[in-house]
Amino acid sequence: MDYSINFHQTFAPEKEAIAQLVQFASINNEYFSKEEISAMTAIPTGDRSGKVVPHILYSEAMGLISVSKEESNYSLTLTPLGEVVNSEDPFLMEDITQWLCHYNLARIGSPAALWSYIFNSIIYSNGMEFTNQSLVNALTRKFDTNKINVTPFRTCYTAEKCFRDLNILDITEEKYYFKQHNIDRAYRYFYAYILLNSWERTLLNQSEITYENLLSDIGFGGPFLWDEKSIMEVLEIFHEERLIFINRQLSPITLIKQVSSDLMLSKMYSFLL
Repeated sequence: MDYSINFHQTFAPEKEAIAQLVQFASINNEYFSKEEISAMTAIPTGDRSGKVVPHILYSEAMGLISVSKEESNYSLTLTPLGEVVNSEDPFLMEDITQWLCHYNLARIGSPAALWSYIFNSIIYSNGMEFTNQSLVNALTRKFDTNKINVTPFRTCYTAEKCFRDLNILDITEEKYYFKQHNIDRAYRYFYAYILLNSWERTLLNQSEITYENLLSDIGFGGPFLWDEKSIMEVLEIFHEERLIFINRQLSPITLIKQVSSDLMLSKMYSFLL
């Protein structure tokens, strides 16, 4: 699917609509128009805009569905990740699922370029606090257009129907205050999945990578706004669990993969109460 900087058509990602599409994709893999999908999922749409197409794109960017298009019709199928989410948390109620959706939306290489650039570049350049105008200025320079709508991004992290529960962003008097995700050991297989999945996708056939690869190529921890101390803390957890091996004999250190992302995907919800 092709994404523009304003692919969302002014709509922020809503958990209920994403959950509806995940469930739809689990049972309907034929081609349907957006109007037919709207009728079967109750996600509203119209002739020129509406929430169906933006939420198809959001769900795809979050790694939950694969999308094929023939003319104006769409075929949706669950990814392996989508299958696990549909089985374990079909209504996207768990925090871990919402963090997963956010992480994939904001990761390096995400088709949602605005989310990716904000979390992996702008925040690291400007710090965790900046004004709305400085955000718009930075995005305008990056994407060479004055037609950037940041409202869906703001709403994504401030509206209850979206991902406000992640508590990653506060906005007061047009100033943004971002907050780091606190490490949760119960999420360790989730953290390992997102690392290994990005590793396998980005650095094909490399079982050993440098710490620099981890940061620059994979961008691990960027959407969580983790600093180096937090990243090392998580790597130590992986080392303890024998998910990766930290080779400290080299400088800089290297990381050796011990398990696959598929194994971590199957265990992702294991430690939730």
